[in-house]
Amino acid sequence: MPKFIVNTNISKDKVPESFTGELTQQLSKAMGKPAQYLAIQISPDQLMSFGGSTDPCATCFLYSIGKIGEQENKVYSKLLCDLLNKQLKIPSDRIYVSFFEISAGNVGWNTTTFA
Repeated sequence: MPKFIVNTNISKDKVPESFTGELTQQLSKAMGKPAQYLAIQISPDQLMSFGGSTDPCATCFLYSIGKIGEQENKVYSKLLCDLLNKQLKIPSDRIYVSFFEISAGNVGWNTTTFA
């Protein structure tokens, strides 16, 4: 059930249509989770600053049942920062990624939970 959320001050017209698909495939592969359960949310056009500057930036959140940990997160951070830099032209030093482990009983889907 991984869920990846990107908040950015990049305008919607600068987000490639293929971006969510590439994120889905890359995260699915890196996390070893089926792409069919991965949710991606891109929120462009946000009023944001990073270090006092309104240059392109992003704050991101990766939620998952399992597969979150110190070593895994380093892999995800590199992957996600590289993709955001390549696709949205956001410098890696203007991106924060926060990681959240969620218990299966705290995620609802298809009228029940994953527990």
